[in-house]
Amino acid sequence: MGCCVSVPLSAPAVLPSAAVQKQLFDHLQDFVESWFDRAMRSRAAPAVLPQQCVDGAFLNHKNEPVADPGQFVLCQPSRIGFVPDPLVFVCSDCGLLQEFDGTQDLKQNWAKTEKREDCPSTSPKRHNWRQVDVIFAHWSGNYSGLSPYRYVMAPDGRVDKLRKCQNCNHDEYKLITKGSPFFSDWRFQCAKCLSAKELVQADRETLELLKPRMDRGEGNLPKEWNMLPVSYRASSVFYAQKDSFILFRDADVIALLAAARREDLIARLMKIYNFPGTALDHQEVIRQLRKNGRQAECREYEALVQILNLIPDALKPDQESSLAEKRAKYEVAGLVARQHRESTALRAQVEANQDWARRYNPIRLGIEHASLRSEQVERQGSDPTLPAISVTNPDVCDIDKNDAAARSAYSAAVDQRLLQTGLDELVLLRGLEICEFSFGYTRVSSTPVTEVKERQMPVRLRAFTHAERNKRPIYLLQQKNEGFYLKLNEARVIRWLQANGINDQLPPRDGMQLGGLLIEQYEDFGRFLEQYRERTADSRALRTIPSYVYMLLHTMAHHFAHAVVEFSGLDHGSIGEYVFPADLSFLVYRKGMTPDLGNLSAMWRNHGQTVLDRLLWDRALKCDGGSLCDQRGGACPACIMAPDVSCIASNNLLSRAALNGGEPPSWDIDRSRLTGFFRIP
Repeated sequence: MGCCVSVPLSAPAVLPSAAVQKQLFDHLQDFVESWFDRAMRSRAAPAVLPQQCVDGAFLNHKNEPVADPGQFVLCQPSRIGFVPDPLVFVCSDCGLLQEFDGTQDLKQNWAKTEKREDCPSTSPKRHNWRQVDVIFAHWSGNYSGLSPYRYVMAPDGRVDKLRKCQNCNHDEYKLITKGSPFFSDWRFQCAKCLSAKELVQADRETLELLKPRMDRGEGNLPKEWNMLPVSYRASSVFYAQKDSFILFRDADVIALLAAARREDLIARLMKIYNFPGTALDHQEVIRQLRKNGRQAECREYEALVQILNLIPDALKPDQESSLAEKRAKYEVAGLVARQHRESTALRAQVEANQDWARRYNPIRLGIEHASLRSEQVERQGSDPTLPAISVTNPDVCDIDKNDAAARSAYSAAVDQRLLQTGLDELVLLRGLEICEFSFGYTRVSSTPVTEVKERQMPVRLRAFTHAERNKRPIYLLQQKNEGFYLKLNEARVIRWLQANGINDQLPPRDGMQLGGLLIEQYEDFGRFLEQYRERTADSRALRTIPSYVYMLLHTMAHHFAHAVVEFSGLDHGSIGEYVFPADLSFLVYRKGMTPDLGNLSAMWRNHGQTVLDRLLWDRALKCDGGSLCDQRGGACPACIMAPDVSCIASNNLLSRAALNGGEPPSWDIDRSRLTGFFRIP
């Protein structure tokens, strides 16, 4: 028995629609650029090289980050092979090590190794071999078995593996652990002269890259290429890097976010969030001209709009300007209703949002949310062919249609519980279409920077090894599973923000929704939320509407997901989340490769009201870690956290105090206690 490593298999490529591929590679480009930028900034000196930050598959000829579709092939995640690794074995009795150079070497020589009868600790002297369950891992993405043979660089730049003891020229070693769980106590010992050496191994690739720089006096040190001993069972050995997005039938969701359609995007946002003086869109201008009997102007404007739809994106800004001038003339002449100009803050944010991390970008998520509502959430009803059904609808629990009293009592009970929890909507989605894809991995750390021996090291984002035709695999999973859509009550959220000292421009002006104000005040969180990780007193962040709204929604999503896990029979790893901060909404959905068996709808039929009750249980809002967890911001694996593979924000911007009150998260510069959302009337 032992450990294996996964390897890609040649398989027919998955061919999703062009829209799916476009979304996938847009997300991948955003991820790679964000990773590269952060890793390059991991330290000022010595300088970080592009090759230390991302795999060659993510670099172009200028060493710039890129996600080139031509470098990758989309594959099914079920097409995976396995080979035994690491190929280092140790005798459980005497500690003798035996290393193989690959599976072919293992095949050819294992029988001879198994038959060796020179173990001094047993009788008969047959060795008791087992796989060494510790490896050397490096933040470059490389690893090796726990080998006593070290890589060294010769003066001429060649890298060799020293296989002989420097004292006696013997080539066999023993692993001496002294029964200690600490790797610092372990040693390699020459089987002949008994000389010992520490568990040190260089990452060959990093050694070749940085050792010449150290020799030139550029400040690099051996600790940059020395690998770390770690159990192969530890999560730090392998972090799969992946992303997800909702599939939309409306192609305009993607097109609207392009730089060339800023005017349309501003108009859409002003309409969604009820900005004062919402600007007219093109169809509204045409409608008003036709209504006012201005047929000539209507035909002229329609022709300009048709040209706009046909010309290349590079020419669209000029055409939009021409249309804006026409619109302004019609307003002055009274041919269409005069509108106020859009928010200058909104225009600035629309200009800047192209550089924001997609995962937390409230503008992008706001457009996606509007499409999700029109395509699924608002198309609800008892008919099973419809994509959604409200949990206030008695048919979601199959209550007898002829029992009016039971149906009315059910709806009233659910409405009362939604009011208590601060929810405006809770809708069961019968078939939420989500695309998840995994494109690479890292070792030692799941983020672009790790600290080793008091030095910041760039963590390298690796693509999976070649699958076929010199292309790297991206494992793609398109799912259509059940999920829940939840929307918080805006007035209660505003009262919660004010109770926690966030009063800036609250309530929003002239009837504008809170989401509009959030967009105006948003500053890029960054892909890896570094500003909102555990902080020290001299590096904390301010309380803001964007950060606190996201923390509230994210915490509520985890809290609801924990209730779903408890009553549905699903585990935490099979639950996903998606947050729409400007819309005070989030999704909690089932994810997985197996067919959806209706766990979530069955859970609601059997335990729906109990799930809502659980959200308010005092016990569900506490942690077994007690005051220690409370003092550190109210989030730990024993309470509100979820597995990193399931959490959209890697368990950041998360605190039970947002719901129940208590100590603020460690990143908050304001150390006054929080009032919980559930404590707001």
